[in-house]
Amino acid sequence: MNSYTTNRQLQGPLIGAKVFMRHPRGRITIDWLRTIPNEGLIHFREALNYSFLLATNHRALVDVLSTNSYDFIKPPGGREFFARGLGYGLILSEGDAHRAQRKAVTPAFTIKNIRAMYPLMWTKTQLFLSQLEKEIRFHPAPGTDTANAVGFVEIGSWASRLTLDIIGPAAIGRDFQSLENENDPVSKNYSAIFKPSGDFLLLFGASLLLPQWLVKLIPCKANLVLPRNVKYLRQVFHYILHEKRALLAREKGEQELADGDILGTMMRGGEFSDSELVDQMLTFLAAGHETTAGAFTWCCYHLCIEPEIQTNLREEIRATIASPAASVSWQDLEGMPYLNGVCQEVLRLYPTLPMSGREAIRETTIAGKKIPKGTTIVLCPQSINRSPEFWGNTADQFLPERWIDTDDKGKQTPNKHGGAPTNFAQITFLHGPRACIGKDFAKAEFRCAVAGIFGLFRCELKNPEQQITFGGTLTSQPLEGMHLKLSKLEGWE
Repeated sequence: MNSYTTNRQLQGPLIGAKVFMRHPRGRITIDWLRTIPNEGLIHFREALNYSFLLATNHRALVDVLSTNSYDFIKPPGGREFFARGLGYGLILSEGDAHRAQRKAVTPAFTIKNIRAMYPLMWTKTQLFLSQLEKEIRFHPAPGTDTANAVGFVEIGSWASRLTLDIIGPAAIGRDFQSLENENDPVSKNYSAIFKPSGDFLLLFGASLLLPQWLVKLIPCKANLVLPRNVKYLRQVFHYILHEKRALLAREKGEQELADGDILGTMMRGGEFSDSELVDQMLTFLAAGHETTAGAFTWCCYHLCIEPEIQTNLREEIRATIASPAASVSWQDLEGMPYLNGVCQEVLRLYPTLPMSGREAIRETTIAGKKIPKGTTIVLCPQSINRSPEFWGNTADQFLPERWIDTDDKGKQTPNKHGGAPTNFAQITFLHGPRACIGKDFAKAEFRCAVAGIFGLFRCELKNPEQQITFGGTLTSQPLEGMHLKLSKLEGWE
């Protein structure tokens, strides 16, 4: 009764499941949750017969993410690989270091502070829309002229530039103006790090099995490009840090100046060295723009394949916001039921981080089973977010209505549960002490971008017959980009 639950006692698929290398990552586990009897854990083996446990139900997720959260760390191999690009900031720190970092950064992410950023987010969205309009006039669709404002864009790159121009001022007080400059070097270096490539996937897979010093010796392009990209970004952030420190010294006593962005908040606290502050900048700018840009890209894709949802959304946006030039409040954006339902369904069905891992650093328990030190646990938003146990028979359907409550008088308001019995039914941002600290910020900029583009444009796939290929190393991205046909619609001026 008190003995460990060995992996052989747990049901699971045959050896060589290829969970980590198939795309979208974790897709294969969606069927496991529906076909393999389990009590919270499914055992599977990967390359070289490595053993893993997949957390599948509410109790297991609560134990890993909340109750026993600090019994686990991110698997060292993957952690060291991603640290090459992100440094050891909040996402990759562990134990006491993570507790201290999270405490230092939390004040910057209060709801009050995030809602105060809506004017910045909407102003950047307005610029985004005007730049898109210029782009489609410059690249008109065949059979149209520039006066019709119908043309083609690759929306993923534009989304990255938008979200970088939002997180830059919010996180470090620096506007990179990448929306106006497609050759902005910060944007280009981040894109190079996160762009889907076979090389990066190879290095990631090797990192799970081999020491990082050996991974760095693999003769591939990524091992040459990654250090160069990161070196440039670190130089830029060191310069920004020194510039900000000089400004704070000149403006001593100006607390508003220090607290105006995340970097200022961290500097005022005094807990971080310069190198650690640069690690945090690398982390927050990456997490604050690439993940939201990914969600926005997948939103555009899904609303292209279900255009009736796009139509319903546009009606709500135009009924709430007078024009793209109008000022918008947080109440406007957070209060739109259908907009919030669309955003929530995108985050549920297209998690930008489809899979994550944890390694037990001490003996612990999951779902009532003893877990020995060294066991690797897989957390898979790709399958949990679609689990019929949580979402019923409509788990795979895109239904914004599930996030809307209607009272006796017919008034509709957004809800935060989607009808699921637990908030662990959606783990896109995880939960507990290791939950994404910027989730409310991400949702806010996501709302702005979605309201802007679908209020002004009709979006269609450039090639409706094209099969979109999921890829990416850390985040889920379309390998071939997301090429859209945008048509500016009248009546929202």
